[in-house]
Amino acid sequence: MSILSPELHAPSQPEPILAVDPKRLETIQTPYQDFNRLSRASGILEALPLRAKRQFRSYYFFNPPKWRVWARTLGSSQRMAPSFASIGAVRSGTSFLSSYIFQHPHVVLPLSKEISFTDTMRELMAHFPTLAAQRAAERRNGGAITGYCTPVMPNPLWIFVAQSMFPDMRIICVLRDPVERTFSHWRWDQKRFSRKMQDPHWKGFPDFRTLIEAEMATIRGGGMEPHAFSGARAGYLRHSIYAPFLRLLFEKFGRDRVLIVDAAEFFRDPRSTAKDIYAFLGLPKVEPLVIEEQNPGPPGKLDDGIRANLAEFFRPYNEELYALLDKDFGWGAAR
Repeated sequence: MSILSPELHAPSQPEPILAVDPKRLETIQTPYQDFNRLSRASGILEALPLRAKRQFRSYYFFNPPKWRVWARTLGSSQRMAPSFASIGAVRSGTSFLSSYIFQHPHVVLPLSKEISFTDTMRELMAHFPTLAAQRAAERRNGGAITGYCTPVMPNPLWIFVAQSMFPDMRIICVLRDPVERTFSHWRWDQKRFSRKMQDPHWKGFPDFRTLIEAEMATIRGGGMEPHAFSGARAGYLRHSIYAPFLRLLFEKFGRDRVLIVDAAEFFRDPRSTAKDIYAFLGLPKVEPLVIEEQNPGPPGKLDDGIRANLAEFFRPYNEELYALLDKDFGWGAAR
């Protein structure tokens, strides 16, 4: 009887699953708490201490203090290059998705979730961790990558600039039902800029129905649509026309380097989507912690007539997208 090496008969060991550090989750959630508190502040005296505390956070939702970025440009120039970018249009779930991506122990947090690609290269790189921080994370967790999560769609300029800077980067792109996203975008701007819009200068600003009807007419006529207050300097409807942006994205980065995330599927089962993203990024398995959405829009109900009008407007654009991705998202179906 031959005696075989014990290694040949050893049962296969399950791949170890890393654990999420609850402190990391607190770090990720704090910027949204800051943002909501500042949004509710009733005046300068109430906002001032909140703004002062915000100056010294280790991680930001967006728009970190400029002096922090400037100070980091004076420090180490040896910094990690981003391995990924998570993108989408405004109000597609990019912030909620980032909270799951950044949970992974191998992901070293940038200074800010959102990074402006219009900064200089030195300013942009200042947002990312140093190589010393990378080595420390590798020793602690067994691996380290970094990236950022920014709603850049539908601006094609981001694709050209990102591809020239980081050609090997992987892209996670979240797509939301155009009708839902458009209305959510409108409500978000009404919330964010409500004080500004109380000024007499904005008394002629149209309501949602009037604005989207004007934007539909200008898009169909080949003109320039009215821009949304937030987002990629495009109209509310234009932000929800995805195929042209994605076609260029695939051309510049390659289809295999882009993961499309259905926002509806993500909202239903965020942990499953997060695990798919971890695998796409080549990260070891992690069981993400369930969190509440940190950046929800204000409540509101879309009129059925407006909904039907929007669904019909987006129908040919959605069909173009379905053909490009070989996937029917079912947008515009009867509710």
